[in-house]
Amino acid sequence: MQLCHRTIACLALFTVVLSITTTDTDANKVHNCCTKVSKQKITVPIIGARLQKKALPCVNAVIFETDNGETICSHWKESWVRKAFFQLEMARKSLDTQVPTANSPTTSP
Repeated sequence: MQLCHRTIACLALFTVVLSITTTDTDANKVHNCCTKVSKQKITVPIIGARLQKKALPCVNAVIFETDNGETICSHWKESWVRKAFFQLEMARKSLDTQVPTANSPTTSP
């Protein structure tokens, strides 16, 4: 009977160690995408943004780049996120139309 209790205790210990190892391994995986998003408004200056489509483990997100080098994954349904993304796109398009390209015609006096 004592052997039975030891076997059960060893099996229980093995199960706990295995579950911790599995959880730890999953938590330490490096993803080059947003797997979680924040709804909190960003208070530092934003210098860029890009959209991310859902492709597990990645989720739908707007990825903002701040002037201090951070990338922040934000929830795409938040109104402030849509507004900030739209403003950045408008500023980018405005710059694109102001900067002459090599193919654009030049005028001479």
